[in-house]
Parts: sequence; C-alpha cells; structure tokens
Amino acid sequence: MISKIHISFVCMLLALGLTACSTHNKAEGTYGSDHPVAVGALGGAALGGAAGAGIGAALGSNVLAGAAIGAGVGAGVGALVGYQEQEAQYKRLAKDGLRVISLGDIVEITIPADTLFYPNEANLTYNALAILNDTLAFINTYGDVKLNVSAHGDTTGTQLHTLDLTRLQAQAVTTYFWTHGKPLNQMDFYGMNHQEPIADEDTPSGEYFNRRIEIMFWKDP
Repeated sequence: MISKIHISFVCMLLALGLTACSTHNKAEGTYGSDHPVAVGALGGAALGGAAGAGIGAALGSNVLAGAAIGAGVGAGVGALVGYQEQEAQYKRLAKDGLRVISLGDIVEITIPADTLFYPNEANLTYNALAILNDTLAFINTYGDVKLNVSAHGDTTGTQLHTLDLTRLQAQAVTTYFWTHGKPLNQMDFYGMNHQEPIADEDTPSGEYFNRRIEIMFWKDP
C-alpha cells in the first residue's frame, strides 16, 4: 500500500509544478530563455521528473524510470501552459482590433495606425502604449525572433511627406520595443509610403485600413 507520506510528497511536487507554471513571468520586454513554452516545458520536466521519482519510490518501482515518466508528463504540461499563454495574448490583440495571421514560419500583426498615432503625426498616443505592450507580450511568447516593422500611409499629402511620416511611425514603434527589452540588432523598420494599399484608396474607410503598421517576425535560426 502506498504510504501517506509518499502520496503527500507527490502531491506537493505537483502543486509546486502547477504554481511555478501559472505564476511564470509573462516575459514582457525579455527574450531568449524566457520563452514561456521553453521555460514551462523545462520547469515542468524537472518538477515532473521529481514527482515521477516520488511515484516510483512510492510504488516500489525503479526511481529513474519514474523520474523519466514524470519528466515527459511535466514537459507536456509546461508546453501546454506556454500555449495557453500564447492564446491569451492572441485574444488580447484581437480585442484591441489587431489582425494576426501566420504565413508559414512568419507571423504578421497588423495594427491600424490611427489607433497608435495622432492624425498625420508620428507621436504615439496614450492608448497606443497598452496596445504595443500587448503586442510585445504576444511576440515574446515566440521566444527569440527577428522582427520587421513597416508603416504604411494613405494617398493624402505628397509622397515625400508620406514617406517621411511612415518612416518616423515605424521608428516610433521600433523604439518602443527597444525600450522594453527588444535588442536593436534583431529589428528593422521601414517607411512604405502608400505603395502597398490593402483597401480602396478612394474611400475614407479604405484609407483607414491602408494607414497601418505591419509587424512581421520569425524565429531566429
């Protein structure tokens, strides 16, 4: 019969594992090893391994075998927690009115420029800070990535003015990411004028969608 001590030990380890995963830093402004999937899996593997060892001892079986089984289970739990974190961040972006699509290994986030900037300016609004914070938190769930920021304008004003404006807007978004922990050597930014419209340029609603920030990122090999 499994002793109460062994059962308590296993339960304590499992509880610690779930607590460690659920309270893991959301990695705002950090990269690399802070990827929730990676850290959750490694942490889950370690705690799962310890719990598996306890189960093996309680059952009188091989402790190493129990640890190996527990490590596999723990890694799966950690990966699931990382996935859930990514899904939660995705829902925040959708609530902010952002579009997120996957293009193979590349993920693209589209943000209406009017939600980030004052009209015809490159100064971020107060509301933009929360949107960019949610955007960066979502990007961080992918770990260490390369990132391109491009700003697109509409057909109002001269092409030279729009090119300068979109370049400054892209730079403003990139600067925000940099001040919140994203290394400059992993980012590029571009002003795209209005040469790549995605909607009707002859209507106000179409031009609203054309004025946008596109953020594309992919894993750094």
